[in-house]
Amino acid sequence: MLTRCKPLLGTLVEITVPEAAAGAVDGAFAVIATIHARMSFHADDSDLALLRKAHPGMTVEVAPETVEVLRIALDFYRDSNGLFDVTIGRELVRSGFLPQPEGSIWSRHQGTSADIEIVDDYRVRCHKPMLIDLGGIAKGFAVDQAIEALQAASVTEGLVNAGGDLRMFGVRKWTVGLRDGDGAVRTSIALADCAIASSSNFGNRRKRFGRLQTPHIGADRLPIAIPGRVSVISERCVFADALTKVAIAAPDAAEGMMKHYAGKILAEPCMGWAA
Repeated sequence: MLTRCKPLLGTLVEITVPEAAAGAVDGAFAVIATIHARMSFHADDSDLALLRKAHPGMTVEVAPETVEVLRIALDFYRDSNGLFDVTIGRELVRSGFLPQPEGSIWSRHQGTSADIEIVDDYRVRCHKPMLIDLGGIAKGFAVDQAIEALQAASVTEGLVNAGGDLRMFGVRKWTVGLRDGDGAVRTSIALADCAIASSSNFGNRRKRFGRLQTPHIGADRLPIAIPGRVSVISERCVFADALTKVAIAAPDAAEGMMKHYAGKILAEPCMGWAA
């Protein structure tokens, strides 16, 4: 097998395929690079930048991939009773996990996912000012799209790993090490033809005015700290990626969504939740 690696999506993305399929890897990386460019919070010319710069109610043309991710995100918003909300950019800017966009004041962006309207496959309206961040879902979507690109190129097996959000296809079993919140890998699991995503915030916290801040936002848009790791298996990486965020915010709510999204939360001895 051959593995190639590139810095994309804010992490290192690895693509592993049979050596005979090496020619398909560039196409898969190109798909990921397009998603990175369109859905970046940081880039001033991304679709997310266009949406936050637009006046409320204005129709904005975006890439069809961005519309697809927003559709899935809105499904999760409804199914989780608002726990999964891609408008948490406001909270993440306030706590310093995301940069303050130029010319934008975070406190003025009060919109939620309920204020996002999908007009069609190319157009979106935001009815209130908001800071959309797709960091909790776009990485998994990019992995899925890269897998589709490889399969379209007649590759029979492979794995795409975007910083721990990964998916493999084919009959081969892959041994996946699960990294805990402290960075140690204590658990490995053999998987085939599925996706798995993990989230933790043990090593990614900070304080603002004496209050603990994490990149995971739960009920009442308050940060949630967990001592361990949450891992979810699903048939699609975009589902596994988003389900980890719901599982961190509300494990019971996540359990209720698993059947619909063909997901499973992995039992983890060191996993727990703390407000």
